[in-house]
Amino acid sequence: MREPSVRRYSGRSVEEWKAARRERLLAAALELFGTEGYPATSVERLCTQAKVSTRHFYHEFQNKEAVLLAVHAQVIEMAVRTTGDALRRTADRPVGERITAAVDSYLRTIMADLRQARISFVEVVGTSPAVEEQRIAFRELLIGSVTDLGETAVGRGEIKRKDFRFLGLAFFGAVNTVVYDWMLTDPRPPEHDVQQSLRELAVQLMTS
Repeated sequence: MREPSVRRYSGRSVEEWKAARRERLLAAALELFGTEGYPATSVERLCTQAKVSTRHFYHEFQNKEAVLLAVHAQVIEMAVRTTGDALRRTADRPVGERITAAVDSYLRTIMADLRQARISFVEVVGTSPAVEEQRIAFRELLIGSVTDLGETAVGRGEIKRKDFRFLGLAFFGAVNTVVYDWMLTDPRPPEHDVQQSLRELAVQLMTS
C-alpha cells in the first residue's frame, strides 16, 4: 500500500511551515524581549516582528509567557552544553584549569549576545512562578556542575572538601550582579576584563 502523500505548500510540508513559523516567533522574542523588555512586548508586537498572524501564534504558543520560557530554554541549553563540553575536554586537567575552562565557556555564551544576557539576568527574574521555576532549575544545574567538579578535585587530593553548593550559590550570585551591572554601564567595560575577574573569583572560591 502506498504511504499517504504529505501535503506541501510552496515546496514545504505543513510541519516545515510550522517549524519555520515557530523559529520566526522565537527570533522575534529574542530581539524584542532582549531589547525592549518582556513587559513592554505584546503578542501583537511579536506577531508583527515575526510576520505571523495572531491566530497562528496561538497554534504554536499558549501565551506570551510560553514564548519567554522557550527562548530562555534555548539560552539554557546552549550554556549547559558549552559548559559541559569544557568540563569534558579538561577532565584530566588540574582543577584550576577545569574551573577556568568552564567559567570561560559559560561567560562567553551568556555575554556574547546582549539580548540573551538581558533575558537571562533581567527579564526572567520574578516574572511568574513558571518562569522562576525554570530559572531556579537552571541555577541548580550549574550548581550541580560546581559540586561535581569540586568533589572530583577532592577525590584527587587537589583541594579540601568544602560546601560546594554554597560556593556555587555565591559565585552565580556574583555573576548575576556583575553581568547585570556590565550591561547597564556606559561605556561598557571590555567583556574580557569582566570575564577575567569572574574567572579569578571562581578559582579563588574553589581552591583557597
